[in-house]
Amino acid sequence: MRTYATVLLFCFLLHVKAYSQEIKNPFFGLYSIIGGDSVYNTFEKQVKLVKESGYDGIEISGPEDFIGMKSALDKLDFHGAYFYFMVDVDQPRIDPKLKNYISALKGTNTILAPYIQSSSNRYKTASAEADAKVVKLLRQLSGWARKEDLQIAIYPHFGYYVQRIGHVLKLVKQINRKNTGMSFNLCHWLATTPAEERGGLKSDLMEILPYLRMVTICGANDLVSDKKVVWDDYILPLGMGSFDTYGLVEYLIKDLHFKGPFGVQCYGLKDDKAWLVKHSMETWNNYKMRMENGQ
Repeated sequence: MRTYATVLLFCFLLHVKAYSQEIKNPFFGLYSIIGGDSVYNTFEKQVKLVKESGYDGIEISGPEDFIGMKSALDKLDFHGAYFYFMVDVDQPRIDPKLKNYISALKGTNTILAPYIQSSSNRYKTASAEADAKVVKLLRQLSGWARKEDLQIAIYPHFGYYVQRIGHVLKLVKQINRKNTGMSFNLCHWLATTPAEERGGLKSDLMEILPYLRMVTICGANDLVSDKKVVWDDYILPLGMGSFDTYGLVEYLIKDLHFKGPFGVQCYGLKDDKAWLVKHSMETWNNYKMRMENGQ
């Protein structure tokens, strides 16, 4: 009888451990969480606040900010979560200046996150011609990244040439490089996905999982926005709105076992920046606690 009770106790403890598994996914802030603040008005002040608030990194928001942000990151021993920049379909090759920035990221594990745009608006919808150009450009980028041991996560962006995850997945498979994958960005997914297709989110996430390098999340409303600025519905402070962002995070981590980083998107929010930094971290910690406790 005592042996049977011991076995039951052991099984119970295993069950509890399974639901109490520590969530270790890195959590970072997109630059929009603090950029433009009148008090935290330098890269150093911004990085310092984000680091001290418990984040694991912050976005390097573009080539124009690279030198200043990289200097602040190095000084404060903090992590650039991803480097965001444009790849222009209209150009025959990637801007060679980017090669120097990528070389400077060697050893940092910063993800390269290009968004794909046609600067002339020549390519507004997906075409075989434009896709072939993108594949060529991203293979060039992949070679630069490989030398510095960095990963690429193509960033689908509403209103640009590559805006839907299905299009990104197609390109990633054509590029066919181990260091080239994609990101999932909640606000852009909502902005580009009709209501009748949204029920397929879980199966879509399962399909892109082998190529998924990072995820960006936010609070959002689960509707088809009719607002002039759709981000007024699709980007809210984390934890707010009718969309179940927690359920999305839980599915990725608990069901799909996604180990990569999550970033919080705050573009266009009018809330106090310091409050956004604090609130987003508190919400993420609450998400982690709920997942770790099986709630």
